[in-house]
Amino acid sequence: MRKKILILASIGFLLGVAANYAVPALINHTPIGTHAYSDQLLARVGSESAAALLSFLVMGLFGSICMLGTLFYDIERWPLALSTAAHYLTISLGYLIPARLLCWNLPAEAFLRIEGVMTLGFFLIWLILYLVYRGQVRELNRLRAQMENDRPDEKRE
Repeated sequence: MRKKILILASIGFLLGVAANYAVPALINHTPIGTHAYSDQLLARVGSESAAALLSFLVMGLFGSICMLGTLFYDIERWPLALSTAAHYLTISLGYLIPARLLCWNLPAEAFLRIEGVMTLGFFLIWLILYLVYRGQVRELNRLRAQMENDRPDEKRE
């Protein structure tokens, strides 16, 4: 289990770092790696280099939190709806960490838009994975039934 946690956290960190560079580039149409940090963040840390390092680390942490939230699906006694809700809340509330640490002083409207996009993205990814896994389960059940039909009758001996 520790190995799985370490792998998920590492993958999440890398995805968070990638998002740290890709999202501003997509939103602001700037070259990847270019950031516009808030005045509050620059005042807090003192330089753009320090802001870039803090942003790198915080967004990596956020990515790790998001990926570790997938562990809720491993709790077998939880129904899928509860695991999904717990993972979604982990991501939604985890978003507050970078927002606070990186001084994203967003107006309520912008915050709600971001939450809406995150919610839509979460549920689209969830739906795609659900459909993929449902197809895999159907195929496994079909193969199991086929194996049971192909098995020689042991009572005949």
